[in-house]
Amino acid sequence: MNGRSGAITAPMLVQLAYPGMHNTREYSMKRILLTTTALVAFAGMAQAQQGDVMPVLDGAIVSDTGMVMADGDTQPSDIAMAPVSDTAPAGVALGADGEFGYNEEVEGGFYFEGGLGITTNAGMNMGLTAGITADVDIDFSDNELDAEGNGINDGGTFDNADVSISDFVIFVEGQGAGLYIGDTETAAATRWSGTTNMERDGFLEVGDIDDGAVDGDSVDGVIRADLDYNNFSGSVGFLLTQDGDNADLDGIDGFSMGINGTFGNFNAGVAYQEEVDAVIFDNGPIDEIVAVSAGTTFSGADVKLAYARNLTIEEDSLGFQVDYPFGPVTASAFYSFESLGDDNYGFGVAYASGAVSVGAYYHDGQDEEIGIEGSYDAGNGLIGYAGYIQNDGDSDAYEAYVAAAYELGGGASLIASYGDTGDAYTGANDEIGNTFEVNEGTTVAVSFQF
Repeated sequence: MNGRSGAITAPMLVQLAYPGMHNTREYSMKRILLTTTALVAFAGMAQAQQGDVMPVLDGAIVSDTGMVMADGDTQPSDIAMAPVSDTAPAGVALGADGEFGYNEEVEGGFYFEGGLGITTNAGMNMGLTAGITADVDIDFSDNELDAEGNGINDGGTFDNADVSISDFVIFVEGQGAGLYIGDTETAAATRWSGTTNMERDGFLEVGDIDDGAVDGDSVDGVIRADLDYNNFSGSVGFLLTQDGDNADLDGIDGFSMGINGTFGNFNAGVAYQEEVDAVIFDNGPIDEIVAVSAGTTFSGADVKLAYARNLTIEEDSLGFQVDYPFGPVTASAFYSFESLGDDNYGFGVAYASGAVSVGAYYHDGQDEEIGIEGSYDAGNGLIGYAGYIQNDGDSDAYEAYVAAAYELGGGASLIASYGDTGDAYTGANDEIGNTFEVNEGTTVAVSFQF
């Protein structure tokens, strides 16, 4: 974690080719630095669990994804988690990052914000480890943007200091098992891995769960148990609910489960999410979903078949995907048969060799998008990034960016970027790009880690 990675790797660019596969998260409008999407590769790629406990904060440093990060917030997906071994030393681990910079689209221009990640753990009998993780976000600027990119505060650049604690998780793990309580992933989302752009596998994810910071939400977190045994891994869990403004709930609700298994050269998985009738989120109740998948490797190609059915609305998706690496290139293609709306299909290629990494993709159906993104490592601490994406099949819904990150040493980086969007672009102003995200307009900043 102390050295900068080179260019984007081929597995990451496979994810670039299919941005529908990556985990999404909500972005605060106060973010005005470059950010990277937390990339999750296709079947077979290991995923960090929210209960795992080694926090590594952002700040233009190398993370477990191998990507430059500089977003200044410590959201759950920002924290690169690594499993705690049974012999992990007890104690308290702290990490912090900060950012100072200028963005022309933010009221007042200048900003400073930082974050503190806290992890405690202690060894117990029978090889168990117990602990707590939490994030402390510190914002010394009210410079926020509305949906149109206009400043919404009346104060100065450093008008108020805002300190908030979020992403609180209590865990006990060891001997191939774990128990996680708090703002952690649901059981179904922990184990499910479908094909690209399936419409009906929308299992509730950690980014959908409130951690108590917003009044009125009735879901404050998740309780989840994990178990790995021989060739099988499984999770079961519930939502932690209370009687809030939007639902008459109290206690636990919303059962969720997921199981994966390997059988020689084959792998299979099943996931289930219980329906919750009460309107506990802005988008309504939680749907009942069941999904199954199977995959194998054939002549060097990874092949997967997945089926998901939303039992609440009685609609389903049947997806098929092939990923084939040859030399420095990985080619991928998918097709998802949809009972409601148009079928989804697309293809992509990713190239990574030496200092150059490039990915391009094409999607059609309910998701019409085409894009190309890449990076170049100059070898002297300087990495350049660029990309162009056309959304929704509309030539005026584009997003384009160029960026450069230069390592200053000691965990600090100098970052400069420019982002531009078309008049029909409907995304957030701080989400321009897929594998590398920048803000609208010009940004110059220094990001550092302690």
